[in-house]
Amino acid sequence: MALEIKASFEPLTTNWREALRFVAILRRFRHHLRSQAGPMLLAVLASLGFTLVTLIEPWPLQVVFDGVLLGQPVRFLGIDLNALVGGQPMLLLGGAAAAVLLLAVLRGQLYYAQNVIAATAGIDVVMAVRRELFHHLQALSLAFHRRARSGDLLMRLTGDIVMLREMVVAAVITLLTQGLVVIGTLAIMINLNARLTLVAALVAPILFVILSIFRIRLVEAALRQRKREGRLASTAHEVLGGIELVQAYTAERHEDERFKRMNKRSLRAGVRVTRIEAQLNRAVQISLAAGICCILWLGTQDVLAGRLSPGELLVFLAYLRGLYRPLRQASKLTQRMAKASACGDRVLEILDEVPDIQDPPHPKVLRRVKGRITFLHVSFAYRPNEPVLNNIQVDIAPHDTVALVGPTGSGKSTLLALIPRFYDPQLGEILIDDVSIAEVRLRSLRRQISVLSQEAVVMGMTVRENIAYGAIGQKRFPPDDARIREVAEAARAHEFIQELPRGYDTVVGERGGTLSGGERQRIAIARAFLRNAPILLLDEPTTALDPVSSKAILETLEILTWKKTTLIVAHQLTSVLQADRILFLENRVIVEDGTHESLLEKDGRYAEFFRTEWGGLNARHAKDRLSVVESLRRSDRP
Repeated sequence: MALEIKASFEPLTTNWREALRFVAILRRFRHHLRSQAGPMLLAVLASLGFTLVTLIEPWPLQVVFDGVLLGQPVRFLGIDLNALVGGQPMLLLGGAAAAVLLLAVLRGQLYYAQNVIAATAGIDVVMAVRRELFHHLQALSLAFHRRARSGDLLMRLTGDIVMLREMVVAAVITLLTQGLVVIGTLAIMINLNARLTLVAALVAPILFVILSIFRIRLVEAALRQRKREGRLASTAHEVLGGIELVQAYTAERHEDERFKRMNKRSLRAGVRVTRIEAQLNRAVQISLAAGICCILWLGTQDVLAGRLSPGELLVFLAYLRGLYRPLRQASKLTQRMAKASACGDRVLEILDEVPDIQDPPHPKVLRRVKGRITFLHVSFAYRPNEPVLNNIQVDIAPHDTVALVGPTGSGKSTLLALIPRFYDPQLGEILIDDVSIAEVRLRSLRRQISVLSQEAVVMGMTVRENIAYGAIGQKRFPPDDARIREVAEAARAHEFIQELPRGYDTVVGERGGTLSGGERQRIAIARAFLRNAPILLLDEPTTALDPVSSKAILETLEILTWKKTTLIVAHQLTSVLQADRILFLENRVIVEDGTHESLLEKDGRYAEFFRTEWGGLNARHAKDRLSVVESLRRSDRP
């Protein structure tokens, strides 16, 4: 018995929890709502006017029916309308018709003002939330973005946030308006006939139970639907982003089938939501129809018994319709709010994600640094108990070029990623000019660093804007055309840029897809020239290039690294020969440290690696290359 009672109250308890969650979502965005207090107040005032007009609208019906058709005395707000028109029914009819028209115009204008103002305020709130979410996504660490699905994030940033407008407009405006209509209508109906009003009001608790039960099912179904739509969008984004791989492996049919399966799951989730909505509407319509039937039966008996005039019954039925209209709309509101709550949860899930990398409470600010980099007993792991770097201890002098060499998976790229704090080590600390980077404002730290990776990142905007990206945060931003051309020439990119359809104003494809690998890398180098940061991190930017492009890029990098502290992950001998110093990493630690010649003389792990990887290159080539680099270093200008 106790279990049955508990089960009977479970929907109401769950609905109460859902209401609290809804309030929590609104509270989370209260600072955005507060900024729209003025427009929301105007919308509320329009809602009050709309409510008042709605409550007055049924009265002309009684005037026409009782005063004109039946010739009975009619009073409104204590005024004898028959005496007001001198007992002429046609004037009474004309006045009633004019009142209907005037009320309809007023009602339409107030409805327009209420909805337009509320919608505008809702859009402004949505835009503010979208900006907050976008800003927060940029602040989240690389670890988050590498485990998240970009398509799903885009769904949250676009579709889910738009649904939040339902919460803003529906919660603040619709609920208030409809609540006022219900309260005012009940007050007038009680004044007309308290017994019939009590019967009509009995439908409300029945509807409340129905809405409570269906809301739980709707929220669960809507959340499942949004998740499946997010997975679908993420899959489409991945396939289109990797279309070269798909076509190269003739995987179009395979991807079609995979997309078809996911599309079916999304469709089934959408159909389930629609089915629940239809069931809810059916239950609401039947409940309201039962209430109207009861009022018709009892009201007609009151008219026949002389306790109610026919006009009063018509007015009561009109108010009953006005009472049930908000209740009927409550079912639709429940459907929209269920979807909006599910979307709100998905947005908050991201906003509540705490960035792994944050500024310290009282951060120091780095100005133009000399470039000394010190690792003090640094250990790092992406996953617990799986270390990638272990007790790294090294000091790099300003303006030195240091090559990181070692087998795949030895932690070379990870070591680079720790310097701009893309990740934080679990143990130890990293110093720049004897200042711990954990104590420094992230923005000021990263402005001291330029990063060039194997895959140059070029965005889908003009070549000029891609190069100018390097000057963000500098006093002269955006840089003038002369400066853009200067760094492009230094990066040996000017010639191919001039050959593009619109030169520097050519819009490149997404991720630079309309450019070759070498062209993308040269734009990235021009961007680094413009940034002119004292620390340069190179994650072997020539690995994916052909020999001709690779040679041109390396010659350009010799100029770029001039008087900069440079760390380069080296997979090619030419990159190693540029270095003042070589760190050989293996099994998560630095096993050897020295110059190319000293490590060869030592005949240790680096010498073995050199013979294995670059044994086909003769010593004369290496010696000639070293001679060129040394002569370049001895010169006064690059």
